[in-house]
Amino acid sequence: MSDAGSSIPQADPPWGNPAPERYLLQHWDPDSSETPDQQRKRLVRAFIHAGPGRSLQKVSPTATQIAKILQPWRTLEQRKIANDNSMGRAVWLRTCYTEGSEIRHEELVEPVQMDMTVDDRVLNDPLLYNYGPAWQRVFDVMPELLQPYHETWSSYEDGQRKAVEALSAYAAGGLARAPPQLVENLYCPNGVPGFPGAIGMRGQVLEYHVGQALQSNVHHTYVVSWLVLEDEEALETGNVAIIFLDALGNIIRSKRVTAQDPEHIAGLWGDGSFVESAEWENGELGSGYQTGGSRGNLLLESMRNARP
Repeated sequence: MSDAGSSIPQADPPWGNPAPERYLLQHWDPDSSETPDQQRKRLVRAFIHAGPGRSLQKVSPTATQIAKILQPWRTLEQRKIANDNSMGRAVWLRTCYTEGSEIRHEELVEPVQMDMTVDDRVLNDPLLYNYGPAWQRVFDVMPELLQPYHETWSSYEDGQRKAVEALSAYAAGGLARAPPQLVENLYCPNGVPGFPGAIGMRGQVLEYHVGQALQSNVHHTYVVSWLVLEDEEALETGNVAIIFLDALGNIIRSKRVTAQDPEHIAGLWGDGSFVESAEWENGELGSGYQTGGSRGNLLLESMRNARP
C-alpha cells in the first residue's frame, strides 16, 4: 500500500504557503454537502472579497489535505505563475479558441516581445482558459493575481484615503482647495494645450482637468494589477484589451490597443508611471467605477465622509 504523500509533488512556494491556500485549508468543511469543486470556488471567491488586508496564519497541510483540497484545484504551472510576480508583470490571457483562431492568434502575437511584456506568464490552453466572455473566471484558480505585488495593503489603504481626501476637498472648495502643485502643473496662462479656443474659459477648463487628475489619482490608488486580454474581439480586430484591476477583480479602466502596446505599459508599471500613459488616461471606466456603480457609489460616500 503506497504512502499517501508519495504522489505529492514538491512545490515552490511550499504547499499551504500562498494566502488563498491558507484560506482554503482554514475554512474547508470535510462534511460539506457541496462538491469539492463547488466548495473551492465558493471559498476562493470569499477569500477575494475579504480583501487583501486579511490576516491568515501559516499552516502545514497534511498529505491528505494537499491531495484532496489543494492539488486538484489548479495545475502546478498555474500555481507557479500566480505566485511568481516579483516584477509585477501582467498575465496574457487568451480566452477564445474557436475554429481557425489558432492562426489568428499566431499572427497577433508574432511581433510581440513576450519576454518584455509578460515574460512567461502566458495563459494559453483551451482546456484551462476557454472562458469566452467570462474571463474573470481566471481568478477562481489564480486569485493571487489580485494581490499587491510590491507594497503592504496598509500602504495602499493609506494612499486611497489621502487621494479621496484630496478629491473631496476639491469637490467642496474648487481650485482653492486643490493641491497647489497640481494646479501649477496644469495651469497654462496662454490657454490649455489641446484647447486652442479656450483662453477665455481657461478657469473652467483648468477646473475640469484638475478634477480629472484628482479622480485619476483615486483610481490609481485602487489598482493592484493588470492583465492583457486576448478574447474573440482581439482575434477579430487585432486589438487586445489592457485591463487595470482592483483587489476584488473589478475593472478600474480598460483600453483596446495593438498587441505590441502592452510592452509599453510593462515598462511603466514598476514605478506607477503607467497613469501618465494614453492607455490609462483614455481608458474606459469599468462599470463598477462609474457613477451608480458599486465602487463609484463607495467613492462618493468616502468623499462625503472625508469632508471637514
